[in-house]
Amino acid sequence: MGLWQLQPQIMLLTASLVIGLLTGLLFDIYRRIRNLVSPGPYLTALGDLCFWILISAITFASLFNISSGQVRGYVFASIAAGLAFYMHFISRYVIYFFVVLHNYFGIGFLKISKSIGRVKRLKSVRLMRRLWQDTRRILSKIRRK
Repeated sequence: MGLWQLQPQIMLLTASLVIGLLTGLLFDIYRRIRNLVSPGPYLTALGDLCFWILISAITFASLFNISSGQVRGYVFASIAAGLAFYMHFISRYVIYFFVVLHNYFGIGFLKISKSIGRVKRLKSVRLMRRLWQDTRRILSKIRRK
């Protein structure tokens, strides 16, 4: 078997490993979103089903484009190996990154919302809001007549 015959098989193997890694990354993203939203058991099951349908579609489309629909046994083994590699070596760092990112933006968002709350409590802002509401109410009554 020459190198020109082996090259498509090596490309398929590499693509399968990348699909496994991508599946792990997408799973971590989905898991983080699911933890933030914390849906009930029924929505979690529905979300899991939708996630795996999406992953199956991505895997099918990728393998179909690469190998024209010819799937060998080592393709599934390499997808599983890529996923296992991701989960064992990379996943903890990605989850840590997401947690740090959430904490960083969460603290920043909390500070901004507290500042906005302080501004809204100022007497001048409350007075302007009251004047605006009264003006809108009066103008709406004038338009009706």
